[in-house]
Amino acid sequence: MPSDMTVNSNTSKRQGLAQVVYTIGRRKGRVPGFDWSDRIAHWTIRIPLAGLLFYYGQQKFPSVFTSPGDFGVPAALYILAAFAEIFGAAALIVGGVIETFRPQLGKFRLAGDALTRLGGFAGVAAVTGVIIYFYWGALTIADLQVMALGLSAFMLLRGNKYGRKATQRA
Repeated sequence: MPSDMTVNSNTSKRQGLAQVVYTIGRRKGRVPGFDWSDRIAHWTIRIPLAGLLFYYGQQKFPSVFTSPGDFGVPAALYILAAFAEIFGAAALIVGGVIETFRPQLGKFRLAGDALTRLGGFAGVAAVTGVIIYFYWGALTIADLQVMALGLSAFMLLRGNKYGRKATQRA
């Protein structure tokens, strides 16, 4: 049986280690053990947004070639919205892949950021058009579109630089 002195010594060592880990985590501005989350957290926004944009775009696609003006929207806007939703979703996914693997070459990082912003712009443009043409005046019905608009605006404004400063890129 260990003496009380040994038990107190081990307890104080553990508390000291916990204090050091806590202090290191506070200096970096992060909780220790969650450094991996920077590489995958952005997918929690990208996947639902890209899926929603792709879903709405593929619904429009068959009628793009047969009857684009059937919904009271000018044909050119309808076609642009369909392509923006399809290619915007693809840009969000490709920009996310580049963000996840974080290549060392700056041109690839810049391309990933530009693709994310382009996907966000496509989402903002397409969803704003849907809200204006179909839901204006009854925004309580357009709750999914308003959420998609907010997520698209976030991706447009922040690109691949959310959650950390640009100088902290690893």
